[in-house]
Amino acid sequence: MSDFNRVILLGRVGNELDLKSSAQGKKYLKLSIATHSFRSGEEKTTHWHRVMVFGSQAEICATYLKKGSAVLVEGSLEVRTYNDREGRKVTSVSVIAGRVQFLGGRASVDVVPESEEMHEDSAEMTA
Repeated sequence: MSDFNRVILLGRVGNELDLKSSAQGKKYLKLSIATHSFRSGEEKTTHWHRVMVFGSQAEICATYLKKGSAVLVEGSLEVRTYNDREGRKVTSVSVIAGRVQFLGGRASVDVVPESEEMHEDSAEMTA
């Protein structure tokens, strides 16, 4: 049996987008994606997910997405543990996007990275 790490999120962008560059000059973008769950007899619950997008895919997302945009994100989970400035142990969970599909508007746009650059330097940029 082989391992499988795949996440699919359908939600809306919850933050203003700020395209950044790593120390090595690679582009990246942090997205906050809101999804909702509904349980019988309870109110809607909002869940927030940190999504990291890299390279040319990050540049395209920064150009065309905005806060409130509907997106479908496919990727993998990355769990990191580190000590913060006060020495406390912190666990960070992010989705490393492999595919971002823009939903709504006139047409959906599917953005897939050109190469496997999405995993490079992800640890540096998810903190």
